Amino acid sequence: MEISVEQSKGNVQRIMLDGRLDVPGTQSVEAKFNAAVAGSSKVVVDLGKVPFIASVGLRLLVAGAQAVSKGGGHMVLVSPDEMTRKILKTTGIDQLVKVYDDLDSALASF
Repeated sequence: MEISVEQSKGNVQRIMLDGRLDVPGTQSVEAKFNAAVAGSSKVVVDLGKVPFIASVGLRLLVAGAQAVSKGGGHMVLVSPDEMTRKILKTTGIDQLVKVYDDLDSALASF
């Protein structure tokens, strides 16, 4: 699992994940992910290159969204593949964190 972070237009923190959000994958990016969301009010998490997400990965996303929300901001998810989108829907995560098909739609939500 790899993670990269960049500032997008409108002062949006964009976090791009690449790989499986299983136990080892989540553990490898957790510290950098948490640092990226800390103090951010606008966060987009790009799941376009995440082919699998386990419960520990879902927990990471929910905790990140809660941290951003406590600071008065919000976090959104973008570009999940079909399987990841199904997991987000089945678990109800999509009710807690908005999910968008593309980056432009996600950025427009802010």
